[in-house]
Amino acid sequence: MRTLNALFVGIDDYPVAPLRGCVNDVREAEAWLRRQGHVASDIRRLHDGDATLAAVRAGIEQHLGRSGPGDTALLWFSGHGTEEPTDAPWEGTGRSQALVCHDSLGDGGPPLWDTELGALLDGIAARGAHVVAVLDCCHSGGATRTGATVRAVPWRPWWSRTAPGGRDGGSQGPLPRRHTLLAACRPQERAHENVLDGQTRGYFSHALLEALGKLGPSATYGGLHALAGERVRRLTSLQHPELRGGEDRLFLSGGRVPGSPFLLRHTAAGWEVDCGAAHGLRAAGAEFTLLDGDGTPRTVAVREVRTESALVDPVDWRPQPGDRDAVFGVTPSALAFPPAAVSLTGDPGVVRLIEAAVAGAPMLSTAATATGGVPLRVDAGPGLARVSGGAGRELPPLPVRSPADADRVVDCLTHLARWQRLRDLVNPDPWLSSLVRITVESTGVGTVRHSADGEIVCSYTADHRPPQVMVGVHNDSDRPLWCVLLDLTDSHASSVGLYDGDFVGAGHTGRARRGQPVWLYLPPGRAVVPGAFTRDWLKVIVAETELNTAPFVLDPWSPGVSPAARTGGEPGAAAGLLRLTAPPGGRDAGGPPQGPGRWGTAQVRLRTEVP
Repeated sequence: MRTLNALFVGIDDYPVAPLRGCVNDVREAEAWLRRQGHVASDIRRLHDGDATLAAVRAGIEQHLGRSGPGDTALLWFSGHGTEEPTDAPWEGTGRSQALVCHDSLGDGGPPLWDTELGALLDGIAARGAHVVAVLDCCHSGGATRTGATVRAVPWRPWWSRTAPGGRDGGSQGPLPRRHTLLAACRPQERAHENVLDGQTRGYFSHALLEALGKLGPSATYGGLHALAGERVRRLTSLQHPELRGGEDRLFLSGGRVPGSPFLLRHTAAGWEVDCGAAHGLRAAGAEFTLLDGDGTPRTVAVREVRTESALVDPVDWRPQPGDRDAVFGVTPSALAFPPAAVSLTGDPGVVRLIEAAVAGAPMLSTAATATGGVPLRVDAGPGLARVSGGAGRELPPLPVRSPADADRVVDCLTHLARWQRLRDLVNPDPWLSSLVRITVESTGVGTVRHSADGEIVCSYTADHRPPQVMVGVHNDSDRPLWCVLLDLTDSHASSVGLYDGDFVGAGHTGRARRGQPVWLYLPPGRAVVPGAFTRDWLKVIVAETELNTAPFVLDPWSPGVSPAARTGGEPGAAAGLLRLTAPPGGRDAGGPPQGPGRWGTAQVRLRTEVP
């Protein structure tokens, strides 16, 4: 039977710089744990003068160290933290952190160094236990490797490092198991305590226990961190709790919970998803779908993209009062793109005509601040315009003598923008993308080699026969994935004919053209002569449920074809919104359709050449 060995350390009665809320913190945490009737707990506590360095060490080594495979070891420390400058190469902050035990101040003893504490906890984890440390002290974000009162004291001159400071050298093989850290603040910050609900408490301990009360026993570390972090943020702007490891694992049990790494919560600024520009989120208008609930899809739309997060609004549903105290897993379900940047140079009259046409195209912008996709360029001459941009083939010049001619130029620019977005499409959540891959193998007709710049080069035979290859879509995940394989050509086209959408089993491979060879030709009109070549981008889009493939189909651009005919009249195409949601309806058999799930991409570049 799983056993939870817990060590609660709370120190208020320091000889110097005493605190008032630390023992309250660990008593409340212990009371919460004892209320969890489904957990078999063995609890040890060290309060005030009992929490010497030797006692804390022994509590970790002897009490928590009894935890074996399947058990959980919990260290909860509330007290002072400290730091000092260091030139140790493993300390990216340039400072070392430590926990201040009772005798670290009173009897001139040393603190518990970050490297020693981290090694002790990781040693227990290496034996198969799930290990978690909750540290409510200053500089706690680095302590396993602190008006409100701060839980910090200055570095003391007698605190010379007595524990080994080096880390093991690199080695081959799987990474060792590590502990999970819930820290009150970042390594460079201080943690605070104040009167909360009638008694002095640490901001972080109070917020974490409040979050545990709201989320219940199924809380994940990621959910707890999101909810507790927002609570602390409302109390002070000077303290930012940290989570290291275990975002998708259950609190205390360590069991993994499948789900998106992106979380939706209510904050002082409104509803917020922890996905921002740093994760690849492009623009307002993107959507996320909630994975929680009764299976009824609920969507939020992005109204503001920040560096690390996005502010969102519910779409066609009204949050319930209790939702503000919950955390929801979400998955990207529609991506919005900023307008593609267009630069115009050359003949002033032609430029004015095209500028007027671009003003009515939502996917394009001539503003100096536009940054969407690969920049597009129009070089205007008397009565004509040459459009360029991206990696496709050069296009012939277009006549521009009237507003209708300018509209055709804008049609061409819009087409190139859509093609580039398909080529560059990636999910901000990289989880599924890391579990799929595309392979291109020779059949003996022509040759296949990999170039130094990452291209797969496929060559015609000496007698000018086109190369034949086998293309595989590999699912390295532990679940079936629906896959569609796009062929993006340098003629600015995209097709799904190689693999038009089907499930690939866990650990299995889907073959393009149902296992038949893929013939790689030069496009019509290009002579098969030495030096001739063409490029393709093979892109697989995978999801946990079927996707509508219409947004992925794009015919080569031609001035004589209307945009609606070229895109199949895809709804929303003009708005630049590429939707990734489950199609309406379900299969003929098998029950109701699945809700939106996670998705990912993988891509290879092909160069077909005549040697």
